[in-house]
Amino acid sequence: MQNRLKSILITIIVIIAVYFAGKYALDALFGDMCGNDLKQKIPSPNGENVAYIFERNCGATTGLSLQLSILNKGEKFENKSGNTFRTDKEFSVEWLSGNYLKVIYDKSSEVYEMDKKVNGIIIEYESGNLREN
Repeated sequence: MQNRLKSILITIIVIIAVYFAGKYALDALFGDMCGNDLKQKIPSPNGENVAYIFERNCGATTGLSLQLSILNKGEKFENKSGNTFRTDKEFSVEWLSGNYLKVIYDKSSEVYEMDKKVNGIIIEYESGNLREN
């Protein structure tokens, strides 16, 4: 009975080890399949925060999306999804003060994320008819 329990335990440990080794190897080989193309970097009036507008592309099986991240001035812009606003069409932003940002987007846009407050910044949204340049 004790030998059987020992065998089961060893089998479970080996399965767990193989799982984590495989996961690590796949992450190392393929990593994040998405990429960000920075379109605009707009510092806040007080210089404490930065609004990044970028296009995120995750390969042939997904469409492009335009995204907004608001980061503190010392934070690095990384290859991650936007933390504030995500949509399928062009948009613009305007800092109204150091902690108040307006996002202007086309009313025909498909919006995937629309946060009202990020990193202490209050975000106002305005939809209308935007023309692409």
